[in-house]
Amino acid sequence: MDESGIAQKQKYRLPLPPHPVAARQAHKVLEWALLEWCVHGPCADDAHIVLSELVTNAVMHSMDVFTLALDLRENQIVIEVWDCTDATPDVTLPDALAINGRGMFLVDALSKEWGVRPAERGGKTVWATIPR
Repeated sequence: MDESGIAQKQKYRLPLPPHPVAARQAHKVLEWALLEWCVHGPCADDAHIVLSELVTNAVMHSMDVFTLALDLRENQIVIEVWDCTDATPDVTLPDALAINGRGMFLVDALSKEWGVRPAERGGKTVWATIPR
């Protein structure tokens, strides 16, 4: 419950297509969740950047529908992206002239912690927590 005693929805879950439109849809759901959770300011900005990177990775590497889950646990925002691939994100510095490959550096810098876990249904879930 929030300060007014109104129960808040704590978790959002959304299947997304392996298409660039998924990022826009994911950001809209995150906006709704952040409004519901009364989260704004720098942590909301960080959550949007982390979400962008995780969703973009799923769009680029998954050939099937993937799932976004957003949760407010204790005092942190949890962003999880499940996809059907086993490939794990890499946090190695790409060549200076590379046009991509730096996204997980942003995730690492902006999240309290992040990780990858194998999913029971196959594939993996990449998750990150953002302090509220």
